[in-house]
Amino acid sequence: MRRRLILFDIDGTLLKPMGLGRRSLDSAFRHHYGREGVFEGISFHGRTDFDIVDEGVAKVSGRPADAAAIIETYLDHLQREVDGGPSLALPGVVDLLTRLAADDSVTLGLVTGNVQEGARIKLSRDRLGRFFRLGAFGDDHRDRGELVRIAKTRALEGGFGGFADGDVYLIGDTRSDVRAARAAQAVAVAVATGGDTLETLSADGPDHLFSSLEPADAVLAALA
Repeated sequence: MRRRLILFDIDGTLLKPMGLGRRSLDSAFRHHYGREGVFEGISFHGRTDFDIVDEGVAKVSGRPADAAAIIETYLDHLQREVDGGPSLALPGVVDLLTRLAADDSVTLGLVTGNVQEGARIKLSRDRLGRFFRLGAFGDDHRDRGELVRIAKTRALEGGFGGFADGDVYLIGDTRSDVRAARAAQAVAVAVATGGDTLETLSADGPDHLFSSLEPADAVLAALA
């Protein structure tokens, strides 16, 4: 039986970009440095949490060693944001994941710039974490292409099978995701629900390009 490893980005791909992370980081920097608006004009799209925090720390002339403590404070604020907020799942996501998870030939995983605990918190609001067997996160590596390779290794080590390059898919909403898939010899599936527009995404030549993850039938056909 042909097996497929299908990896999803989180922000802008599975979940609505509601500004949860930015507000939580702003709160963390207010707590640690007493500074407001540190991240004004700074793009978060396609980046890892630690990369973003490092830029903020440099902007306020903080110490690089502060990053771990800032992330912990950020996670506390993020949990409160998610607990008190609305559903975050983008249209079509639950249907698509439900149908993929029912396919014995598919292993679902995450590749995200979120640290692992941040990913868990964000996915908990709509109970999406239950669909994923493995993942690679922003606290594993800062390079997204390397995160795809880490996810493939974890799938093998977890007994989910060895996957040929053509049977590994990365679904994401930014050019960084497309480039990460290319770097790791995975199939690049781009969806214009978050960071970049259809036109911007098409410039990097993803293997498949969608305006949304619904209807699921179109996406499933591409993944087959």
